[in-house]
Amino acid sequence: MSVAVQALAWLGRGGHALGAEVAGILALLRRSTTALRRMEGREALRQAYELGNRSLFFVLVIMSFTGAIMVVQACVQAQRIIGDLTVIGPGFLQLCVREFGPTIVALMIAARYGAGIAAELGAMQITEQVDALRLCGADAPSFLVAPRVVGGLIGMLPVAILGSATAFISGGVAARYAFGVGWENYLRLTLVEYGDVVVGVAKAVSYGIAVPLVSSYAGLNARGGAPGVGRATTYAVIGSSVGVLFLDLVVGG
Repeated sequence: MSVAVQALAWLGRGGHALGAEVAGILALLRRSTTALRRMEGREALRQAYELGNRSLFFVLVIMSFTGAIMVVQACVQAQRIIGDLTVIGPGFLQLCVREFGPTIVALMIAARYGAGIAAELGAMQITEQVDALRLCGADAPSFLVAPRVVGGLIGMLPVAILGSATAFISGGVAARYAFGVGWENYLRLTLVEYGDVVVGVAKAVSYGIAVPLVSSYAGLNARGGAPGVGRATTYAVIGSSVGVLFLDLVVGG
C-alpha cells in the first residue's frame, strides 16, 4: 500500500471519528435542551458560581499580564512602522471587545472549568454512579449536563467582560508608563462599533455553552478506570479549545 493511500485512509478514519464525536455532542445538546424544564435551578447557579467566582482571580491575573504584553509589543511595532501611538488604545479596545477578550477567557475557562467537569463526571461514570442515577429514574442530561450548560451560559459573559476590561486597563498602564501614551488618547472609542459589541457578546454566550457541553460529553464517555478519567480530562480541554476556536471563526472571526 502506497504512502498516499495510507494517508487517505488515515484521513478517512479521522474524519469519520470526528464526525461521530460531533454528532454525539450535538445529540447531548439536544437532550440537554429538552431537559431544561426538569433541571434543578439551584445546581445551575452553583455551576455559574463555579465558573465565575472561582475562575475569576485566575482569569484576571492572566489577562492583566497578557494585555500589558500585547500593548507593549504593539507600541514597539507602531513606533517602528508608523511612529504614531495614538491608535494603540482604540485598536486594542476593539480587539478586546470583539476577539481577544472573549476567546482568551474561554480558553482559560476550558482549561480550568472544563477539566473539572470532565474529571467529576468521568469519575461518576467510572464508578457507575451515572448508571445508578438512570436506575433511579433520573435522566443524566437533565440532572448532570443541563445545569452545567446553563451555568456556563450565565457565568461566561461576566467573566469575559471583566477579563477584557482588565486586559485593556493593564495595557493602558503599560502604554502610559513605558511609552508615555496619555489616557486621553488611549481611552478613545473611535474604532469600536455596535457590531463589535454584538459579536463579542455572541462569542461569549456560544463559548459558555460549548465548553461545559464538550466537557460533559467527555466525562460521560470516560472508560477504563482512573486512566480513562485522565483521558477524558485531556479530551475535554482539547475538544473545548478546538470548539472555542471554531466558534470564534464562525461567529465573527
